[in-house]
Parts: sequence; structure tokens; C-alpha cells
Amino acid sequence: EHGHCRVPQGSGPLGNWVNNRRVEYRKNLRGEKTSLSEERVRKLNGIGFTWQCSGRSVEAVRSSEAAWEDRFEQLVAYKEEHGHCRVPQGSGPLGSWVHSRRIEFQKNLRGEKTSLSEDRVRKLNGIGFTWQCSGRSVEAVRSSEAAW
Repeated sequence: EHGHCRVPQGSGPLGNWVNNRRVEYRKNLRGEKTSLSEERVRKLNGIGFTWQCSGRSVEAVRSSEAAWEDRFEQLVAYKEEHGHCRVPQGSGPLGSWVHSRRIEFQKNLRGEKTSLSEDRVRKLNGIGFTWQCSGRSVEAVRSSEAAW
């Protein structure tokens, strides 16, 4: 009928369904658990499904994921050198990135929308990331992981 698969998110049940497929696809790109199987991706690709989300192409999403992984690896190296993950905020790009992760975690604790996934929280916890922020103890913040 329309000649394309670019269904706007706000266009009723079909728009919601399409948006959910895009969300699951982004999870897949990040290596997170997803309900979107490879077979379903092939079928959607077969009809020319548009994977763009929020104006970002699949390549942009992959680039963003690669950038996150690069910073994470820098943090791992920092920890190996310094024995902790408490990178000072003013110490360049890594310090800014670490600060942003804490802000995103705080957003989740307040019930706000955040870009920090549960899988990324686990990954950061796995290297002993320090979530301490706003005077809360690390244990109190980590116990809030169940908020996801």
C-alpha cells in the first residue's frame, strides 16, 4: 500500500510493533539477550524492513556500540594500572565517560529513561566499577541493580 516499511512509531499497533522490532535489533547489535531471532531478521530484511531508529542508521548504532566497547576497554586498562575504576571526571574523555555512566545509572534509580542497559551494568560490575555517587554507598547502589 505504501511501498516501504518505514512505519512511524506513533502510528498505532503496527508502529508499536515495528518500533519493538527495532529495539530488539539494537539489543542484538549490542550482544544483549533479544527475542528477535536471526530467522526473523532475515525475513524482515527480505521485505526491505528499515532498521533505522531515531534517525540513526544501523551503521551509526554499530559505531556507537564500538565506541562504548572502546571506552570500556580503556577503563579496564585504567583499572589494571591504578587498581580501581574511580577515574576523575576532569581527566579527559575516559573521566567524562565514567561520569556519564554514573549519571545514567542514577537516572535508572530514579525511574527515568536511560541508555545504560542491564547487560552493561553487569559488565561494569564485573570489573569492579564504582557506582558511588551522590553520597550513596557502592553496596546500596549495586543492590539497586534489581531495579531493571
